[in-house]
Amino acid sequence: MKTLFKILKLLMIRPSEWLASAPLMAYFTWLNYLIVTKYADIFMHTQKTSDFYDNFRVSGFDSLIYSTLTQWHLAFFVHRHPLLADMLWPLTEVNSWFYAWTGLNMAPVLVAIILMVFTLYTFVFIRRTFREVVGLGRLDSNLLTYLTFSFGYITLTYIVPDHFAGSMTLLTLTVYLAGKKMQTGKAFTIFQTIVLFLLTAGVTMSNGVKTFIMALFTNGKRFWKPGYLILGVLLPAALIWGFAQWQQQKYIEPREQQKAAKRRAQSAAELRAYVKAVADTTTTLYDSVSIAIEGKRRYQQHLWEVHERNMKDPWNAHKGKTLTKTGFGAWTDISTPRWDSMVENLFGEGIQLHKDNLLEDTLRSRPVIIMYRGWYNYVAEMLLVLLFLTGIWYGRRSRFLWMLLSCMAFDMVLHLGLGFGLNEVYIMTAHWAFILPVAIGFLLYHVKGLHHLSLHVLIALLTLWLWIWNGWLIVSYLSN
Repeated sequence: MKTLFKILKLLMIRPSEWLASAPLMAYFTWLNYLIVTKYADIFMHTQKTSDFYDNFRVSGFDSLIYSTLTQWHLAFFVHRHPLLADMLWPLTEVNSWFYAWTGLNMAPVLVAIILMVFTLYTFVFIRRTFREVVGLGRLDSNLLTYLTFSFGYITLTYIVPDHFAGSMTLLTLTVYLAGKKMQTGKAFTIFQTIVLFLLTAGVTMSNGVKTFIMALFTNGKRFWKPGYLILGVLLPAALIWGFAQWQQQKYIEPREQQKAAKRRAQSAAELRAYVKAVADTTTTLYDSVSIAIEGKRRYQQHLWEVHERNMKDPWNAHKGKTLTKTGFGAWTDISTPRWDSMVENLFGEGIQLHKDNLLEDTLRSRPVIIMYRGWYNYVAEMLLVLLFLTGIWYGRRSRFLWMLLSCMAFDMVLHLGLGFGLNEVYIMTAHWAFILPVAIGFLLYHVKGLHHLSLHVLIALLTLWLWIWNGWLIVSYLSN
């Protein structure tokens, strides 16, 4: 009962939070309405999962949640999202009931409702972090929370049917809880660590690593106690990885084997067709062996020509060179330029959308690197980065801030170091960008008097700019 009371207290929205979040919630209600109605004619009248993939177009975001709620299946990479499909199963059942009752696929509406809940609680957890952990006043806390949601791909995160909204909500919850424990000198218990890890890693495995990083900073030396390390860290990590392996062997591998068998059968049929074509048209070859060799040669030439065409397709051309072709090495990228990716995508597109190739998919039509048309976009980007770096300096003695920077460093190693998702790194913005306003919060906390007021006005102008710029582009895209 005590644990239940704490959970209810944590989830209870305070009157000041309702008031502060009202404009934001109204805006995101409108955006979710726009995206649902944009695809309603197709998505609410289909039970074919391929219809979602074929028609959904918002940057590189996937529509796998729509298809999972339509017909439950393991649509996600189980080693990256080991529990996500299982978490969605109850909503699939609800959607099945709605479809039987109304004849409509309510997946887009259900997703929009869940996204609105995530939006509200992310707002609450971030604002509480500013208020109760960083120690800012209401005005500064509200400003920095709105700055967080002004980032282009954080706005998009809370209106698209992908996993990032759930990821960010759970991450900001864990951040808030870790900050509160640091204030009181308390540690995460084994039970709390297991629950937070299963939730964060279940949605995105890499976020489970961040949960352990936060537990390390929060618990300190207690993290290394054998009981905590074995039961709170190693055991849940082994269980979730083992569950992912089981899903891979039980569901994914048989499906892949069926696809491979179908491809082999199709290839054999195509080869026979080439051999038959040679036999029907040749005037110089008379024995079956020579005809078979010539048919195979022509078929291999055809395969090479298809390969050459496919390599020019954005799906392959924009992926970058990988360390290996199979396994985890296939998720790396060693050829996409790092500096341009940082300027135009990491701190660029993720924060301010580009007008050119607006919200196109890199694996379909968008170039990997796009430059802004105007100098003012680079000024806004540079200003945000300078505020972030200055905030780090002012908060350099905060263990809480170093915890967040360690989590961010983990993301940067993944993306800029290994190159994971580097060709569309901006879609991962929700996993780390909320740390920027937190660092800026330490700057606001330490600067006083007239300098504080000037800084507040500067941040307010930057926030207003991002809301207008990104809002205008997103609305214009969804309205077309």
